[in-house]
Amino acid sequence: MKNDRTQPNGDLTAEPTAVIYDFLQPKLEQVAQYLHDSLVGYAEDGYFSTNLDTAFHAFFSKDALEILDPEEEAAFISFIEWFIYDYSLSPGGGRLIELFLNENNQHLGPLEQAMLGQWIDTTISLYEVYSVKEDGLGVEDLFTGRRIWITDANMAAGVTVWSTLLCRLLPIGDVYQPSGAALEVPPMFKHDILRQTQTDFRRWQRGGKKGGWPAYLKERGYLLNMTVARLFAAGQEELLIHEELNRNDNDGSRAELRLMPETKGKLLRQYYEEYYCQWPDTPHPALRGLTPRHHCQSPAGRRQVRELLKELEFIEERKRQAGEVYYDISKLRRALNLPSEELQSDRPTIKWSKPAYARIAEELRRHLADAGYLKLQVDNAVQLWADFCRLGRPEVKKIQSWLAALEYTMARLELTSGVTQKELGRKYRVAAGTISNNYRTIWKTLGLESFDQRYTTQEDPYSKLLRFLR
Repeated sequence: MKNDRTQPNGDLTAEPTAVIYDFLQPKLEQVAQYLHDSLVGYAEDGYFSTNLDTAFHAFFSKDALEILDPEEEAAFISFIEWFIYDYSLSPGGGRLIELFLNENNQHLGPLEQAMLGQWIDTTISLYEVYSVKEDGLGVEDLFTGRRIWITDANMAAGVTVWSTLLCRLLPIGDVYQPSGAALEVPPMFKHDILRQTQTDFRRWQRGGKKGGWPAYLKERGYLLNMTVARLFAAGQEELLIHEELNRNDNDGSRAELRLMPETKGKLLRQYYEEYYCQWPDTPHPALRGLTPRHHCQSPAGRRQVRELLKELEFIEERKRQAGEVYYDISKLRRALNLPSEELQSDRPTIKWSKPAYARIAEELRRHLADAGYLKLQVDNAVQLWADFCRLGRPEVKKIQSWLAALEYTMARLELTSGVTQKELGRKYRVAAGTISNNYRTIWKTLGLESFDQRYTTQEDPYSKLLRFLR
């Protein structure tokens, strides 16, 4: 029997609704292991030696070698996966997995053929871990917003909630499992990784490439290894410096108070209870100096507070895993009336007053995703359009003119470089003047401002300054 985890909206839910033994799954896992071993053996065939050498020097470029060591197992496994699934062989431009399927199609059974057919379209991606259970973990693709359940107990045992995973997920029947190495990164690096990747995506598109995130990740996803490793190494260096400064302070003239472990634990628990009890009503530098409770009064504010809580929960969960005293962040969520992230739904369903408004929203999602915007940014754009429709009740004569104006508005709010009214005019086949007029109408009707926290993921300079002065 199948254990169906698919929801009506097409996403994969975090957990099965019932425990049903799938007699086919062990067979599928055996097939997957056989195919994986066969693909690796095929890649190491001497016939591909020239391609393998060229690919090696592309993956471990001069810049990459500053941060990636090809002798490290995880780095080399990532390279081999990229060579098998994504690298375009020369001549001909096909991929190794496609060539393997074509050459062995007559000797493969229906299960092998179907599985390879699914694997061909996979890419490496970034996944945020929103749930960790004994038998697996729930992750959300940070580029598309798709939620997937990974059935891997060993992986779940070593992963912390809200960390970011860099890996390739392979469908095996009704479940997903990581292919080879998976790199775990703390949530504090998520924003910078996504920003740098978006910048490279737009550079890739300006070079004449077509397609959204899947096409980009197929061709350039391997660069995420270098981006993640470099940011993580820089963050680790800052952490070491910070810890060294703390040690120097502790080694100073102040006498160190030696406590019994039981007493120390009791004092720490008391301190955490008092600190986090006050946290909802304490001004926070990342929230423009406002309190989390005050910030939760708006949808945008709640999203920001949720991101802060993710980082706190990651830190406290690491303490728990290490056997240290920790605080249960779910208490903060209850205090702020924020639901568990596992149950967190997207924005409430929008009721459009006109069919044309709904059609523009649907088209806007597709166009922005193809332009390299992230799921949250796309949701912000649709919410902006909904708010504008409610207040401005625009007349829709040509859908493309509003799509162009909305994309330009989001580019301004997200500080997306290289997006001009002239360029969007060519893309949507509307006059630049029309885009300008509609853009000004949207901006004025909604009272938009730079770094408007209702609709942008950009952090405003005021919050950055407060955090710096803290």
